Amino acid sequence: MGSFARKVKRKQFIAARKKFMKDFKESMSKFKKQVTCSKCGRPPRPEEKIDNWHIDKYSEKIDLICTDCYTGEESEETNENSIEL
Repeated sequence: MGSFARKVKRKQFIAARKKFMKDFKESMSKFKKQVTCSKCGRPPRPEEKIDNWHIDKYSEKIDLICTDCYTGEESEETNENSIEL
């Protein structure tokens, strides 16, 4: 009897894990469709990962800045800093 109960628990665990992963993947795909650059409004390209995007820490909400806009800001800031010196 012990092995039957273990088998039932294992099937329940596997079913719960599959359901969780299915729901997680679905919610992440919806989230990825909502992501846009806060500067230019561009969504990520199909092959582009948003892990490389910059997170703006100066606001209360999370603002993502694409790599194109962020590298442009960095170069402008370095030019301004070198002019001030």
